[in-house]
Amino acid sequence: MTYDWTLYFCFFLALWSAVVGGVFSAFSEFVMSGLCKTQPAGGIEAMQHINRDVIRTQFVAGILSIAVFSVFFAVYSLIAFEGAALVTLILAPLVYLPTVFLMTVFGNVPMNDKLEKLDHTSAEAHAYWLEYGREWTRLNHVRFVGSIVTGGLYTIAAVTLITSGQVQG
Repeated sequence: MTYDWTLYFCFFLALWSAVVGGVFSAFSEFVMSGLCKTQPAGGIEAMQHINRDVIRTQFVAGILSIAVFSVFFAVYSLIAFEGAALVTLILAPLVYLPTVFLMTVFGNVPMNDKLEKLDHTSAEAHAYWLEYGREWTRLNHVRFVGSIVTGGLYTIAAVTLITSGQVQG
């Protein structure tokens, strides 16, 4: 039986994971670095605006949809595939969920929420900004790596599905 749609779905998840990882990388490498080098009030205010705007983007939709789709795809894979392809299709959400989805929900978002509640000109906000920049970026590095590894796993799964003859490319 041919499961050609699964091949395309693997590539879709690989690409979308890589795009999400690219955004995380940009934030870690130069956006947060630049914001943290400004006067605290300016960096805080800019980040507050970024955090308000990001909620309504394809980026957040991507983070959420990868989490949902990868779990359902892994469950489907349990009945449809075998061998190395199955292993990589199970590993992908096992990497993605803790390093990207849960890190976002329980790490970066609570930090964003705390920052949002502060007056960007207050001494309390300035003190928090030093911790925020360091810790938020550290957590974001984990999300970057998790996204890229997930994308790699979906790429490996697609190649393995083709080379093992489980799908026709």
